[in-house]
Amino acid sequence: MKLKLINSLLEGEMTISYQGKIKIIDKLVIDTGAAHTLISSDIVSEIGIFFENDDPLVSSYGIGGEDYSFRKAVDYIMLGSLVIPKIKLDFGNLDGWDINGLIGLDILINGNFIIDLGKLELYQPN
Repeated sequence: MKLKLINSLLEGEMTISYQGKIKIIDKLVIDTGAAHTLISSDIVSEIGIFFENDDPLVSSYGIGGEDYSFRKAVDYIMLGSLVIPKIKLDFGNLDGWDINGLIGLDILINGNFIIDLGKLELYQPN
């Protein structure tokens, strides 16, 4: 998958499916410092992803301090050629960041991805 270097951050895109509805999400930062993937809840509301009372709440710590998100299982995600079915993702508020989310180590390690900074590519070994 081709990456873009925008504002000194590596950005890519991911396809997400929830209850049969599909959305391609761009402006996702490849973040090897994030344990979990975090997607803006605003960007996925149109496919029916929103907080419900039985969704677990997750606290995260980073440069902006402590923040909260909710965790929900999706049908699948597709990142490059990798398809991960029935994965749980975190969804929360990313207002003011000018990105739609972070692709964290939960997905990067699961997919055994290699980040080629010279070619700006994210791929899996053969």
